Amino acid sequence: MIKRVLRYLGWAVGGLVALVLVGALIVANRLYASLPQTIGEMTVAGLQAEATIARDSHGVPHIFAQSEHDGFYAMGVAHAQDRLWQMEITRRALRGRLAEVLGEPGLDTDIFFRTMGLGTASDTAVDNLPDDVRAALQAYADGVNAVISAPGFVPPPEFQILMFDPEPWQPADTVVVYKAIALDLFGNAFQEPRMAALVSQLGEQRTGEFIGRYPDDAPRSLTMADIGIEATTLPPAEELAPVMGPEDTGRDGSNNWVLSGSRTTTGLPILANDPHLGLAAPAIWYLARLTTPQGSVVGATLPGTPFVTLGRTDEIAWGFTNTGPDVGDLHAVTEADVTGQREEHITVRFGEDVIITRRETATGPVLDPKHFNYPVPDGSDFFALQWMLDEPDDATTGVGLHIIEADNWDGFVSAIRGFVAPQQSMVFADRDGDIGFYAPARIPVRDETGAWVSTIPFEELPHTLNPDRGFVATANNKIVPDDYPHYLTSEWYGVSRIRRIHDGISAAPVHDIETMQALQVDTVSDTALRLLPVLLQAEPETQAGRDALAVLADWDANMAVDRPEPLIYSAWMRQLSADIYGDELGELLPAWHGDRRVFMMDVLTGDLGHWCDNEAIARTVTCQELTGPALDQAMAETMAAYGADFTGWRWGDVHYARHAHRPFSDFPVLSDWFSITTPVPGDGSTVNVAHYSYRTPGYEVFHGASYRALYDMAAPDTSRFMITTGQSGNVMSRHYDDLAPMWGRGEYIAIPTGWTMDAAPDGLSVLRLQPGSQ
Repeated sequence: MIKRVLRYLGWAVGGLVALVLVGALIVANRLYASLPQTIGEMTVAGLQAEATIARDSHGVPHIFAQSEHDGFYAMGVAHAQDRLWQMEITRRALRGRLAEVLGEPGLDTDIFFRTMGLGTASDTAVDNLPDDVRAALQAYADGVNAVISAPGFVPPPEFQILMFDPEPWQPADTVVVYKAIALDLFGNAFQEPRMAALVSQLGEQRTGEFIGRYPDDAPRSLTMADIGIEATTLPPAEELAPVMGPEDTGRDGSNNWVLSGSRTTTGLPILANDPHLGLAAPAIWYLARLTTPQGSVVGATLPGTPFVTLGRTDEIAWGFTNTGPDVGDLHAVTEADVTGQREEHITVRFGEDVIITRRETATGPVLDPKHFNYPVPDGSDFFALQWMLDEPDDATTGVGLHIIEADNWDGFVSAIRGFVAPQQSMVFADRDGDIGFYAPARIPVRDETGAWVSTIPFEELPHTLNPDRGFVATANNKIVPDDYPHYLTSEWYGVSRIRRIHDGISAAPVHDIETMQALQVDTVSDTALRLLPVLLQAEPETQAGRDALAVLADWDANMAVDRPEPLIYSAWMRQLSADIYGDELGELLPAWHGDRRVFMMDVLTGDLGHWCDNEAIARTVTCQELTGPALDQAMAETMAAYGADFTGWRWGDVHYARHAHRPFSDFPVLSDWFSITTPVPGDGSTVNVAHYSYRTPGYEVFHGASYRALYDMAAPDTSRFMITTGQSGNVMSRHYDDLAPMWGRGEYIAIPTGWTMDAAPDGLSVLRLQPGSQ
């Protein structure tokens, strides 16, 4: 009897296991079926003539089309095949429609974006775009929708897991994607209430010291002679007190520079660009080449948009960094200032729908105190926002089209005149040898009350052509001289990076693409180089502290992945920062604890040594008295976390980039499947930037170089490219994360444009698009 029961039980268990395995195989087969068709032929409606998408070994598409219309159509096909989920989640977030698919977890985001009104603003702006731009957006949307509507289409895994289907793409959705980037690079308006709390805690003088101003000895990118308005009668602009200060405490930033032929071995320009953004899986950017009868363009595209945003054509190259202008204000207003309102209905999956009232003032949307926890001044009812992202004539979307049609400096400048937001510091080079810089945008001019009365004329925005020094470099640093007559911002930062870049360029009379690559992935900390002479005077009391100090004495400040010194230094600076300003900040310390490099430099080597004093101690405390105990404490805590033998520590073991997937990085089990981690060198101060937070345990990197590119105008096909994770956004694809290790090691790939399908290299996956009936 027992044997029979056991036999039946075995059959039952075996059957259950078989069912589970069959179910798993069905699920796996369904997920793998979502991988796109990359070889053979695909018949699609709306295409005018045959087009080809030839993907290389890294998954980078080389698109060949017989017209610009078909090129943008094919770009839509490629993006939909590889990045459809990324496009969908971005569109839904900006339109305030996440809760429809995510339920309650998406509600706060939906309330925020419904209040901002960017979806509605995009619907308005698209109708005001030039005909050629709208035609390009429509061709792109048709390509995306051809994939979605294809017979047998299986959506990417995220759609299957959440059990919904993608909606057709619309031209206005592309405008939404551009506004997503603009919002990500938006200024300090939302920080103003936080700043008020700091002033209340520290007072005006101490707050000014803590936040800091851009150092007098740090590089400015331009001179008044560069800008060409030195004869102006306008006085120098008075910069407002900064809200965040000249720090790289995890804000979006970037590097770019361009060398003229006088500074290169070939006699023609070299241009470098690496925009820094929050890390994500999939990567923010998608590499692509597009070749039409008008020529070739290659570089970084934004999924959801048809144009190469950063890259080169056959004749020119360009790169952006964020200027960070002050283009947003919060105004304290009353009910009487409300000029209109409408109800916003938010559908909440698995929950009760929510209706909010969106109210407008003459300046912009009201931030409802029920959803925005900002302390409102006495006599006011709420804050209203004023910014540039809701301008109905915002033509930023079309700038990408007009840039790739330019073939010289004049054409480039003409193309960027319509750029509204976000202001970018753009470097330029062409094959005729010209280099240039322009920072286009719509920047408000304020009167003495703070009211917006006009905008800075385009001709007076920061710019230069062929400066005598032979280069222009930016790193979110102060790009204008102190006597520039217009106020842009007081939130200049990137001090450590721009110093290192200037030093690297000045280190040799001429450079080639190899030396520029070495500079772009440089991981020597300028901050550590400057602070080490002071820190090494510390007098730790523990043996671990003394041993650590001895190791740092021989360190070259290189934040390398295979060394223990970066971890010792980083743990020490984190502890020392809290010891220096924690007593002054009190309960605000968790919100303001960060790698405040300029402030720490001024405290330890400048005129702010009084911050080391502590009112709780009867006698005066010097900074040197704090450095030793801080090292002892840092070593004790770090040894407890990573082992007592600190000689075995490796920076890359704890300092790794986490490319978070939205939204599955917050889901158990799914997080491990969809997230990507990569050991990386550097820190927030290095040219090869890799930010971690002081406010969370560990050293996980959340922000870094989202794209790296080097363009050699003497030999364009030797140009180099890299993104953070991989070309595909489909977790089932080998291209989901295949570039991540290369990116972490500072390596690059080539995307040459000198070949055609008549003489194509080996190893391509070739998909031919054939026009079909509507």
